[in-house]
Amino acid sequence: MHLIHNSSLFRAHLTELAQQAKGLKRRLRARWTGPMADEQRELCRLKLRITELCALRALSRGKLHFRNRQPGHEHCPSLERCHARIAERLAPAYAAPQELGL
Repeated sequence: MHLIHNSSLFRAHLTELAQQAKGLKRRLRARWTGPMADEQRELCRLKLRITELCALRALSRGKLHFRNRQPGHEHCPSLERCHARIAERLAPAYAAPQELGL
């Protein structure tokens, strides 16, 4: 099952998210001079998105990324179904461009 047709876009997007997470982690490790709740929430969102992209990549290779049900996916009947739902949502962004009929 090959879900990621535009692998260069996928890698670029994953790298960009990883760099954003790294920057947020650096700021959160430093002395806090004010409220950091927004940065903490953003880091959680980034980590979830990165994990979902890793799950998409694993599924496209015929493997599973999760070994246990993840928070927010308790309603999934199986790990395979959790991965499939993530793929249904994310894979279209990395699909091959449509042929123009040339």
